[in-house]
Amino acid sequence: MNSIGAALFPVFGTIFIGWLLRRSHLLPDASWGPISRLAYLGLSPAILFTSIARADLSEIQLGSFMAAAMGGFLAMAAITLALKPVLPIPGPTYTSLFQATARWNGLLIMALAISLFGAEGEVLVALIMAASIPLVNIECVAVLSIWGDGSKPEWRSVIYRILTNPLILGSGLGGIVNFSGFAIPDPVWNTVDMLGKAALPLILLAVGAGLNFTAMRARPRLLGLSVFLKLIIGPLVFYGLGLAMGIEGVPLTVLVLTGASPGAASAYVLAKQLGGDAPYSAGDITASALFCFITIPFWLKVLG
Repeated sequence: MNSIGAALFPVFGTIFIGWLLRRSHLLPDASWGPISRLAYLGLSPAILFTSIARADLSEIQLGSFMAAAMGGFLAMAAITLALKPVLPIPGPTYTSLFQATARWNGLLIMALAISLFGAEGEVLVALIMAASIPLVNIECVAVLSIWGDGSKPEWRSVIYRILTNPLILGSGLGGIVNFSGFAIPDPVWNTVDMLGKAALPLILLAVGAGLNFTAMRARPRLLGLSVFLKLIIGPLVFYGLGLAMGIEGVPLTVLVLTGASPGAASAYVLAKQLGGDAPYSAGDITASALFCFITIPFWLKVLG
């Protein structure tokens, strides 16, 4: 097994085990939602906090790197908006297509980056997550408010929920500790670090448990388009912006992985809440997760 395969195997293997656990009914089906929520909102802020708090940001072309990353998310939104006039699909379905191309599974990509690059990969993904969560959520809620068939969102409530998102709070506290040089007592640090380390395996198991092959029957042609945009066009966009910003090496590869990420389960949740096409979102989450098993190794091989 080559070095790329050896690095990817634990991540994709854990996802597969999650699928097997769901199929075995070892745990009740209803338990996987709370497990995912615990990992995402309860434990993941700890890994973002520790990653950013201990990061040596002087080693990173921070301005160029973050500009390329945020530019990638904005470019994917622009591409998908440009397709709207030529797609003969209902507004709610379009909102789910937009979410499919705009959202990314940051914690899955963090697990891959750690497996490939260790602490450097972890820090880079944590920084992108901290900045992209507000941007992507505002993009997706705005599109749903225009073309969704649900009740229109109250923007004050949306902004409040974004600012109080545990991932944002964990990232912000990590940044404060980093820049202030505040020394956290070892027992406290070790506790938070242990909680953070528990997040990624649970997230990967939940991704596997959430694979729903039946959902892929919903709008198969449109699924093909969204998977192509997300897993083929997305990496090219992030790669091109990274090159234009002078990014190279591990940071450039992390940008490509960000663009190559499968969709996130939050797209399904938001589609149900704000009048999107929830069955199509469920199909895209599964399809993009399955095909990324092929496309991510491909992009890593291309990058060497």
